[in-house]
Amino acid sequence: MLIHGSPIAINFPHGSQDNERFWYWRGRSGKKYIHSVYAGDACPPLPGAIFVAVRRIGHLRTVVAMGRFSPFWDGASSELAGVDADEIHVHLLARDNAAANAVLSDLQAAFVETREAVSLAA
Repeated sequence: MLIHGSPIAINFPHGSQDNERFWYWRGRSGKKYIHSVYAGDACPPLPGAIFVAVRRIGHLRTVVAMGRFSPFWDGASSELAGVDADEIHVHLLARDNAAANAVLSDLQAAFVETREAVSLAA
């Protein structure tokens, strides 16, 4: 499903692909959360981090899963088992466990709200 996301608005040097390394996802609250972008098969172990698994079609990103990695994640993530994702967007800036859970809840609420809106339109 689609939730609102956008690339980071920084002018990187001409020819640089760095503007594809970061992505904002907007929660239901309207707050934007910056995420680092990794290839689906190249996300490093980031225990406890928030992830948004994404299928990419051109410039469009479609969320296929989201959650938090296990605090003991070693790179063999059961959270992403069976998920067909081109990219894993990871939010690392939550100051503690409670803040990370609040960010995830905000993003999940936007995801659910968008999914319901798409269902009603169909």
